[in-house]
Amino acid sequence: MTAAMSPRARSLSEKLGLLRELELFSGLSTADIEAIGHATTMTHCRPGQVILSPDDPPDRIHILKKGKVRVYRVTPDGKQLTLDIYDKGTVLGDMSLLGQDPIPEAYAQTLDDAVICTISPDELRRLVERYPIIGVNIISYLSSRLREAERELEAMAYQRVGQRLARKLIDLAGRFGVETVRGTLIQARLTQQELAEMIGTTRETLAHTLGDFRRRGLLDTAHHEVVIRDAERLCEIAEGSGKDFDDS
Repeated sequence: MTAAMSPRARSLSEKLGLLRELELFSGLSTADIEAIGHATTMTHCRPGQVILSPDDPPDRIHILKKGKVRVYRVTPDGKQLTLDIYDKGTVLGDMSLLGQDPIPEAYAQTLDDAVICTISPDELRRLVERYPIIGVNIISYLSSRLREAERELEAMAYQRVGQRLARKLIDLAGRFGVETVRGTLIQARLTQQELAEMIGTTRETLAHTLGDFRRRGLLDTAHHEVVIRDAERLCEIAEGSGKDFDDS
């Protein structure tokens, strides 16, 4: 009979399993992953928990191992402005070592049960020196983030609201989509206000465009959920090759 694992052993096993799933640590051996596991702190977070705020110490890097987080800013009048939704593998916090400035005055809030890995910039620097493949993975990660930021800026500058919405829905479906009998369910519950903020428009304009998409059979919406029914046509709109529509 196999002896039951102790709580500490189960916690370490879970930590190592989650670390193996992160692209930041891909290419490392089991022994290397175990060494990194001992150098990092793993924290379980409940839904709705704020894991990053402007008041946090500037010497911590958080790597999202499991779950989803909403990154947002707070306006001078106290309103929350949603920037995006992120899933596992996202790096939050002090990004100076990774060649990026942190998002100013940003907050990060968990949307579901989440697990984060916390590490100091000095610890990450030592890991990069010991395991150069991590440095290569960081370059790949930053390149991906830069390409996405450039696409977002281009979309905001040149695309109409309908194109931006179609593009964001396809993006969210790619990251959080689950196939159902109705279509692709985006498992990231968003209010219309949050979705409007993510594509740089008003809630009223978003509601109008969503209604147009529903009438054309592209998607269904209910209870903060979006189900994509016709991804091909939605992609055509995102690329600007679909039939025009009124999103004024």
